[in-house]
Parts: sequence; C-alpha cells; structure tokens
Amino acid sequence: MTHDVAPWIWLAAGVLTCAAEALAPGMFLLWIGLAAIVTGLISFAVSFSGPVALLVFALCAIVCVAIGRFFYGSRDIASDRPNLNRRADQLIGEVLVLEEPIENGAGRARVKDSLWRVVGPDLPKGARVRVASIEASVTLRVEAA
Repeated sequence: MTHDVAPWIWLAAGVLTCAAEALAPGMFLLWIGLAAIVTGLISFAVSFSGPVALLVFALCAIVCVAIGRFFYGSRDIASDRPNLNRRADQLIGEVLVLEEPIENGAGRARVKDSLWRVVGPDLPKGARVRVASIEASVTLRVEAA
C-alpha cells in the first residue's frame, strides 16, 4: 500500500468498527475502533510497512482497551438484589422442611414447588433444617434448625 492510502484505510476501518458498536453494544468494539483510528493518525506522520502497522495497531488496541477497562470496566454497580439470578444463593439462611429424610448424609427438602437435594447430618422426614451453603449450585448443605 502506498503511504497516501494506508492511513485512510485505518481511519475507515476505525470509524466502521466504532459504528458497529451501535449494532452490538458492549463498549468493546469502540476501543478497537479507536485503536484503528489512532493507528491511522500515526501512519499519516510515519510510513509503516504492513507488519509494522499491524504491530502498532495491536499495541494501540491494548492501550485503548486498558483505558476503557479503567474508566468503564472497574465500575461495580451495587444492586439491591445481588442474588437475583442465583436462586440457590437466595436460599442461604432459609428454614426448610425435609420431604425425604437425610440418610447417609443426603436427602431432599421442598423449596416452594420443587424438591432440592440436601446434604447434612442424618435427620428424619419432616425435620426443620436451615440452609448453610450451596454446593455445585444444585445441592443445599443444611444443618438442623
């Protein structure tokens, strides 16, 4: 590529990549597009061979993504419902009634309209248990309530 064309290709690729962010939002394509634009602007001042231009783009992409992560990726948004999509975690501390006895360390307890596998000390059917923790996201570790 000639020196006159290469910067424009980088700039066009950068603008198109930034525009693609509007179709697939997530703040990642924006930083890659900005890296291509920066590479195009740098290549107006310095003539690069193809491999060197790709290396400059890769370095710009790393820097732009790091800047993006610094400004947008480090925001921890506190939620009033942190376990919204983690049903099992919502059960910690709940008191349940055993539907099947815990024998040899395992049994079942009813949680609303479903039965959950529980592990804990051997207890008879109908015993009240408190959920202490979650194992493998489908098993409730319980203790006598």
